[in-house]
Parts: sequence; C-alpha cells; structure tokens
Amino acid sequence: MNKVNFFRIGGLFAMMMLLTACPYQSKVPITEATEKINKELLGEWISTSELEYEDPTYYEIKKYNKVKYEVLENSYSTYDSVYSTKTYLMHASIIDDKTFMNVEDVEAADGFYLYNIDIGNDEFTLYELTDDIDEQFNSSNDLRNFIAKNMYLSFFYVKGETKYIKKPKK
Repeated sequence: MNKVNFFRIGGLFAMMMLLTACPYQSKVPITEATEKINKELLGEWISTSELEYEDPTYYEIKKYNKVKYEVLENSYSTYDSVYSTKTYLMHASIIDDKTFMNVEDVEAADGFYLYNIDIGNDEFTLYELTDDIDEQFNSSNDLRNFIAKNMYLSFFYVKGETKYIKKPKK
C-alpha cells in the first residue's frame, strides 16, 4: 500500500468516525426540532482535511422540512470504485449564543450525536461533545441544562475540531 492510499484510507476512516462513533450519543435530543433551518448550511460540504483527495468523502445537506436537515454522507470505496451514501437527519438546538446540532442516523435510529457548530461564510466548524461524558439523560430538558452548565468548558469537547467548506465544483 503506497503512502497516498494509506493517508486516504486513514482520512476516510476519520470522517466515518466523525458521524458514527466519536461524539457523545444521547437517547434524547437537546431540544425538539423547532429552530428553522439555516439556508447557509444547504449544499455540498467537504472537510478541509479531505481537499487533497481525488475522491473525498463529502456531505450533502438538504432541507428535509422547515426544521430538519437531511444529511447525506458520500464515502468513496477504493475497493468498489463507487460512492456509497449514508443518511442522517439533523436539527439545531440553540443554547445562549451557541448552536448545537442533533444528528440521528436514519438506519440505526439509536439516538443523537451532538455537535457544537460555528457557521461562517461558506464554511462551518464542528466541535464534537466528548464521549467521556458519563451522564445519560431521559429528558431533553435535563440534557439541555447539563449542556448549558458545561458548554464553555474546553474539556467538554473532543480536541481537534473539523472545518468544512463548500465543495469546490469540478
């Protein structure tokens, strides 16, 4: 395996982990879906760490309804030489001055992955809530209060945020 393929596979693995295993997972969302979608998030997005790859993993964010997004994760398989797609639903929860995303794997339907998001001009940055949180919550209100109490602490998030930009046109 050459060096480029090794880094490509490593990068793809890291991106898969982003939405499937790393962040804290909750049985309940931070809040129910009531915040209207932010049209700035619609489109195709790529992690800045994937820009150098010929066939990078990328995400397409679409409007699902007035308060939810449909997120399509498109991952390239070098084995099959095709993209495969995984679907998530996502909605925003706002606490004070911070926006959090509640991300649910449509197939697994086993809870919500939680991220803090900073949205810029044709870019956004995701900060994963650490999976070191031991507490589990049965109500969104209790989870929201817990996050409000801890969201300004640096250790509340996984080190190393992930920055995304609008996918360049080919």
